[in-house]
Amino acid sequence: MFRFNFDVEDDTTNVDHTTQNKGPDSMQAVVPDTFTELFLVDVLNSLPSKISYSPITIPLASGGELSLPRRDLFDARFQLISQHADDPDALEQSSISARPALHFLDAPSDLVPLVYEGGLKTWECSLDLASYLDGISSQFDVSGKRVLEIGCGTSIPSLYILHRIFSSSPSQNQTHIHLQDYNASVLELVTIPNIILTWYSPLELNISEGLKDAFHQSLMTYGLHLRFFSGSWDTFDLRTSGGSYNLVLTSETIYRMESLPSLATIMRGACNAEGPKDVYDYLCLVAAKVLYFGVGGGVEEFVRCVRDLDKGGTVDTVWEKTQGVERRVISVRWN
Repeated sequence: MFRFNFDVEDDTTNVDHTTQNKGPDSMQAVVPDTFTELFLVDVLNSLPSKISYSPITIPLASGGELSLPRRDLFDARFQLISQHADDPDALEQSSISARPALHFLDAPSDLVPLVYEGGLKTWECSLDLASYLDGISSQFDVSGKRVLEIGCGTSIPSLYILHRIFSSSPSQNQTHIHLQDYNASVLELVTIPNIILTWYSPLELNISEGLKDAFHQSLMTYGLHLRFFSGSWDTFDLRTSGGSYNLVLTSETIYRMESLPSLATIMRGACNAEGPKDVYDYLCLVAAKVLYFGVGGGVEEFVRCVRDLDKGGTVDTVWEKTQGVERRVISVRWN
């Protein structure tokens, strides 16, 4: 078990990021979750009548700050408990992995490979990626594009994109934003609620039928198509998701050596690197620590993995922080 701090918490809270390494025998015994699509209407209907949130501040490349709402973890925990209050035995048998989700809501920094990959927490490199997107917003217009965020968790980069879209005039362009996380419960409990909060953020959000209808209408007005996928990267089906993407984002996902080939493969496929030259209209960005102490992953290992992948690719640093724990945003081009 390894501990290292790099999550985003209140100033008064210091929570360790814990990775529980499993040996080869135990890893082989774990069957990765398969590719599954979660439908927005189903998740909205499963939400409680009220959800609460706390703001998170993103330092922007332009020099300002952006405050985005993020669902409180205690509120997500209360939702899970309330859903099973009438039948405690159902908590043990829940099809949405409620019991493991409850455990990791209590210890959201604990990472267990192929079980829980930290999506309930907001990790600081996701803020770096949102800030970088702000810096290139005048050169890269997301409107009308296809966007995939891999290992999204609380989905801060995608929330930044959605905030810009919802803050602008409606467009005739059709924009597709797809979010993937290993854990379906992460998408249900934090990702989708955070998207609703970004669209409409009072102090406490009342999830009424009228609000759900208004949200669906806003998506149509802004030409936004949202889809959500859970499961392992190895099983991600690009044919089901609709093919290649113009913008591929991921943050804090290269900490584990064993998963790097799967991540590189899904990123390459999502960028349609096997296609003809005229489809090379993409931007592929990774935000990460330079080194994840005690775990083995990091930027150098990821770069090596990209170069060793069939046909390879090139990696350029587009943003970096050199003081304290070193962090980078890197851009990948596939050969």
